Amino acid sequence: MDELDSYSSAEMSRLGTSGMSRNIGYGINKVFAAELLSTLTPSKGLIGLILGVEGLLGVVVNPIFGHLSDRYTSRFGRHRLYILLSTPIAGLLWLSFTYAKSLDLAVVFLVTFYLMQQIPLSPYQAWMPAITDPRDWGRASGVLNLWWQLGNLLAFLPIPLIWEFFHSAAFWLSAIIMIAGGLIAGLTVRDTTVKPIRPSLRGPDARKWFNSNLQKYFFGQMLWWLAFESIASFFTLFVIHSLHGSVIDSALGMSSFTISAILVATVFGKRYKESSSRTQLVGLLIGFALSAFFGLFIHSVYPAFVLLFLSGIFWGGIQVVSYPWGSELLRQASHGTTESNPDFGFLYGIINFAQSLGLLVAAPITGVVISLNHGSYSSMFWVSVVASLAAATSIALVKNDQASATWNA
Repeated sequence: MDELDSYSSAEMSRLGTSGMSRNIGYGINKVFAAELLSTLTPSKGLIGLILGVEGLLGVVVNPIFGHLSDRYTSRFGRHRLYILLSTPIAGLLWLSFTYAKSLDLAVVFLVTFYLMQQIPLSPYQAWMPAITDPRDWGRASGVLNLWWQLGNLLAFLPIPLIWEFFHSAAFWLSAIIMIAGGLIAGLTVRDTTVKPIRPSLRGPDARKWFNSNLQKYFFGQMLWWLAFESIASFFTLFVIHSLHGSVIDSALGMSSFTISAILVATVFGKRYKESSSRTQLVGLLIGFALSAFFGLFIHSVYPAFVLLFLSGIFWGGIQVVSYPWGSELLRQASHGTTESNPDFGFLYGIINFAQSLGLLVAAPITGVVISLNHGSYSSMFWVSVVASLAAATSIALVKNDQASATWNA
């Protein structure tokens, strides 16, 4: 393919700014949206319903726009316009939401913001394997995940700290970063311009989506996101009620988790080809399960910071390794016949669908477990342990792990 020029970490960083921008939008929504809505309506049920739209859109929108990006033909490329338009528009919508004076306008701006956040996700993830040689997918994944996690860190610590002193400045900064990230990636990163093979979801071309290895991979994705969210959903309450800490302690703890994921991202990316992706992923999932298990024995804030830092190492590795491995498993399921890589968008659409399912069910399942354990928030760790080990089992059952050897040669 002519588009597969030499690998450039600088280009991956420019592409990564789009992922960072998207994650800043995701994070600031979690931090501020409920509070801003509460100034316009006292109804907790209505606020929960509005916030829930984000997850529902994630389930529906990602497969659709991933599939559309596989079919999109333009002299500007197959992925570029999704990022170039949606991410900057999301920044403007977020700013509009923060200044809305009526509930009706706030809901319109926020729900449209959620839509603009979801539209570019699968095309963005498909962009990297479409322009990068398979032997460089691991390194590229490390760089992109570093920027992805940086977005989390900015959203959950520096921006809220700015908000404590200058409310408007925090919202303007968030919007500017979202707009800039979309423009940088959309205007400066190469894209595939060849007319793609138009994949069919019927007949022989659809068989790869029912490949047992891919199905186990998708199932594992859902489970390890359930494992993550089971802790993330209740961590603040755990810190306050079980560890007798504060909200800022919770923010610092999750920042510790994110910082370790940032630090190891490029390390795992460079080591990606050194051993089987399946073996690496199983080991990382078991490590994440063990870190959750030790959470059961934490009774004060500072040991929790240490444990979260260690957990972030495993989580960062899971993200870096799983990203390119999905593309390799797809090519393996396709028997190497899709040289123009037409299906990466739909692949990541399904992956994001699986992730969204895990996120949707995590809080209800964990809430039930906490209730059955007499309101003990530490029982959330049991959900994470079980889900992580189940994910490790699903990945371990993937057979004929020859993708790395075939496509990284």
